[in-house]
Amino acid sequence: MRRLAFVAVLALAACSSSATKPPPAPGSGDDGPGRAHAFAIGALEAVALDDGELVFPNDGKVLAVGHVDEAGDVLAAAGLPRDPLRLSIQPLLVKASGRVLLFDTGTGGSIPNTGWVRTSLTRAGVTPADVTDIFISHGHSDHMGGLVTADGALVYPNATIHLSAPEWAAVQAAPEDKALVDAIAAKVAAFEPGAELLPEVRAVATQGHTPGHSSYAIGTGDERLFYLGDLAHHHVVSVQRPAWPIEFDLDRAAAEAMRQQTLSTLAADHTRVYAVHFPFPGVGHIADRDGTLVWQAE
Repeated sequence: MRRLAFVAVLALAACSSSATKPPPAPGSGDDGPGRAHAFAIGALEAVALDDGELVFPNDGKVLAVGHVDEAGDVLAAAGLPRDPLRLSIQPLLVKASGRVLLFDTGTGGSIPNTGWVRTSLTRAGVTPADVTDIFISHGHSDHMGGLVTADGALVYPNATIHLSAPEWAAVQAAPEDKALVDAIAAKVAAFEPGAELLPEVRAVATQGHTPGHSSYAIGTGDERLFYLGDLAHHHVVSVQRPAWPIEFDLDRAAAEAMRQQTLSTLAADHTRVYAVHFPFPGVGHIADRDGTLVWQAE
């Protein structure tokens, strides 16, 4: 099962990262881990929350499966090292209609060099108790791990936890998630894929990566932001070569088709995008540059 493989790969990434890079001290503002970057979605206040970074070797086993040399070429052409591959983690905070919304929660510190969301929240002037609604894209630990403390207590005691019904069923069925399920079950409000959840939040069914993966359209009218979740992981490899397989995708064919279709649509519609794993703060657009999709950060 690729869910278990995902956990194993994260564990290996943690070992590799911690062996070469000690946990950094928090930064301030937009500097260092635990950053908080404020921006607007129309009239809504939003903050990118820095949870840290995942680092993977470019070995053809995680991202761009089977495409080691080609991935290196694509990275080099974009001015990046051929190895390793780096993924930021930045949950999103939004204030809307008197509510405090959090999109994904980070790792909860289960991986070295991650777990800075609560530091970011403090910099944003928000406490965990202030959060009223949490919108989970999917059940992987770098998105859902921050829901509970190491001893199983709720980090956000007053928040309703929203995730799609198929995703909640998958999380409940995973033996490794039993403690998490027990801790959060009373707070979960499962929704049907594609549901409108608040006037400012609509779920977008983007399954493939996991059975009930959801992206989110945030905002009203013409001022909207598309929260990718794990529809795409790397700002160069996933965008420029969306058909390349990703080890984390449960249904690779469905995920690759969804990635190509959605990224092309976002580019054609000039939709503003929030990418949880692209370089911090993850706000920008997908653009079509002479037939190749590229990431344009704001």
